[in-house]
Amino acid sequence: MVIADTNLFIATLRGHEMADALLMKYKHELAISVITQIELAVGATDKNKKKAVNVITDLFPIVALNKAIGERALSLVDLYSTPNRKLFMPDALIAATCLEYNAALLTFNTKDFKFIKGLKLAK
Repeated sequence: MVIADTNLFIATLRGHEMADALLMKYKHELAISVITQIELAVGATDKNKKKAVNVITDLFPIVALNKAIGERALSLVDLYSTPNRKLFMPDALIAATCLEYNAALLTFNTKDFKFIKGLKLAK
């Protein structure tokens, strides 16, 4: 399984060809965290954007949160948030989901995740 980060779908909605190519490359393995589903919904500020987000989220399985993911996300925040770097809640939950399901993360923001031990980044 490969879990796609929110920024990949935002890039796709903006016509970014590399994002489209990555979605095609992983289309049979791809899933979406419920966090990504929510982040996309928050950004869908008009009828056309909402329709586009619904099309995207209907194409891929949605991975729900559970207690293990929540506990792992909290552990990641405790471990990786320092005075010089913050691991934000959505990123912690997406990373924890990947770790719990032994899934790779497909993201354009590798800097937000590359320091997390055990997290595989898809290319």
